[in-house]
Amino acid sequence: MNDKEIYEKLKPYLSCLKPCIVCGKSDFVEWAGIEYLNAKKCSNCSMISVNPHFTDEGLDEFYKEYFSKRLQYTELARQREEMYILDRDWVQNFINKGKVLDVGCSGGFFLEKFSPENWDRNGIEITKDAADFARNRLNIPVYTGKISDLDIPNDFDLIMLRGVIEHFSDPIGCLKKCAESLKKGGYLFITATPAGNSFSFYIYREKWRLFTPLEHIHYFSVDHLTKILEPIGFTLTARHYPYEETPYANPERDFIKMEKDIFYKFSGKWDQVESSSAFPGSMITAIWRKN
Repeated sequence: MNDKEIYEKLKPYLSCLKPCIVCGKSDFVEWAGIEYLNAKKCSNCSMISVNPHFTDEGLDEFYKEYFSKRLQYTELARQREEMYILDRDWVQNFINKGKVLDVGCSGGFFLEKFSPENWDRNGIEITKDAADFARNRLNIPVYTGKISDLDIPNDFDLIMLRGVIEHFSDPIGCLKKCAESLKKGGYLFITATPAGNSFSFYIYREKWRLFTPLEHIHYFSVDHLTKILEPIGFTLTARHYPYEETPYANPERDFIKMEKDIFYKFSGKWDQVESSSAFPGSMITAIWRKN
């Protein structure tokens, strides 16, 4: 089943148009769209979200086969393995031991990269098959369900959201729960998240690779996340935009493609442009400290 077919199946679960999740305003401009996805940019704060998007019931239906399908893509899995190491090494510049919680941990593959000698590893995962995989194959404790519904401890030193905050219909509720669950002085680590203010999204719009996955709803910038997190007790510690060190990058190829596609975009030849490739500034990695 392709994305269009999945969308048609889940169309009854579309929500109504919602206000901006950052500022609460409802004044939008169209930003990117294909026949089954439409992203709007807030005229007040520039936050970009797919709007309307699927309700929680629709997302539950979508994720039923998500993990099993993801395991089929072996090349992407190999690339993710490299990224897990890069992300782990970056966050360990700020904290290198303690009790860690990975929200949306899937099969536990990222958590597995954290040494059990230094880390008390824990995960949260909404899909039972992925949570069972982490428990049974990797011996990692995982809470099954949505973070908003779970009774979890409030003694974590590090909470991580890797490639997941953009999936939440209510990301602010998730971030507030993370704030409650972190110790004072603990860290919130958000990584592998599409940057809504990236140059590549500006150029490619609906042809940006990070726009088209049906599970992507919100396209934050680090500043948007900080605006949400500061009132609930966080201070931005550092930000990073991985590119050249990643397995996706080929600077010569990527820069030549961008140059060519910009020419096509502004000379009426947009139909000749394929989807984007990797480009600097497209993915967010950032860490905040709880005050």
